[in-house]
Amino acid sequence: MKLLIIKNFLSFNKDHNNRKSKLSLYLNNFSVFITILSIIFIVLIISVNDGFKLVVNNSLINFNAKYKITNDYNQKLTDNDFDIISSDLKDKALISKLSSRKLIVKNRNFSEPVNIIAFSDYNSLVSKIEDSLVSGTMSNDKIIIGQILSERLNVDVGSQLIVIDVDSSSVKEVDMITVGGVFNTNIPDYDRYLVYGNRALFRKFIDNDYDYFLTNYSIENNKTIKSQYNVNSIYDLNRNLFNWLRSYDTPIKMLIIFILIICIFNILQNNFLYISSQRKNLYLLKTMGLSNLYIYLMILLRSFFSLSISCLFGFTISYFILIIESNMNFIKLPKYVYFTNILPVSIDYNLIFYIFPLMSILLFIISIFFYFNFINRYEF
Repeated sequence: MKLLIIKNFLSFNKDHNNRKSKLSLYLNNFSVFITILSIIFIVLIISVNDGFKLVVNNSLINFNAKYKITNDYNQKLTDNDFDIISSDLKDKALISKLSSRKLIVKNRNFSEPVNIIAFSDYNSLVSKIEDSLVSGTMSNDKIIIGQILSERLNVDVGSQLIVIDVDSSSVKEVDMITVGGVFNTNIPDYDRYLVYGNRALFRKFIDNDYDYFLTNYSIENNKTIKSQYNVNSIYDLNRNLFNWLRSYDTPIKMLIIFILIICIFNILQNNFLYISSQRKNLYLLKTMGLSNLYIYLMILLRSFFSLSISCLFGFTISYFILIIESNMNFIKLPKYVYFTNILPVSIDYNLIFYIFPLMSILLFIISIFFYFNFINRYEF
């Protein structure tokens, strides 16, 4: 008999013909709906934020690799330096030998300043430029340019560009090179100013030595190389950009915490209203010999059951939305503002193992406050 009363007290489903029961059922359903909605928003916010950072990281690493090796005092690197570094890393690392030079490219009446990146052989490039090509192909006998630059110069694959080297007073060198491909990184400075090509195409503008090497092999702990050369990670070279990305983490994390707390208070507020409407049943349970703590634990169990049901539906719906968006790309973004023209999504199925325990802990902690401030007040 005692268990039947407790079951009836904790049940989400009451007598539909009773007005109070209808109100209680409405409040229960509304509370679960708000909790489900909160969890959906939390998962979507985290997934989009992580996706955005992943897009930026991948874009920078694809074009710059993880580590840049230069010589001291702005001296050039030579093939001898390449042999030293390669021998120290053995066959574990792919290293690109690159030179850069600021030039001017011209097509008819259009001209633009650019930064040419000259490589020894595109097969040894660490940068994954080919993944960003929107037209044409990459080869050793043609250059590839960014999409913004191609639009400004009104050129396409197969067009020829005049490359000019000027100083403060005169034109030093001029050459004509064919465009073999157009790439798009969604990073404005890359798509407007970078031009990639084999060293042989720029022999009039660069010498036989190299400005820097690029590699993806971890060399941060390599004391031999770091003692002889300057080693900078892509994160060090783009510190302002990554600091800007990290600056968005704090308000986003605060927003998530606020949503979590509101979600928990929503469940507890529903319990408080439920306790108020079931005061007679509570007195009946007390008369049957149940302690305040036992009744409180039953109410807390009801809270965890509500949270579990909400998490089940919330995570299912949010992952369903994320999977559809990642495959269909319904939401479009201004690509040169967000570094991508689609909504970036990073689906982490482990989120449930972080969010549910955190919400459970918060629910338990705040429930203690509710217990001492509300349940004891009714002297059940």
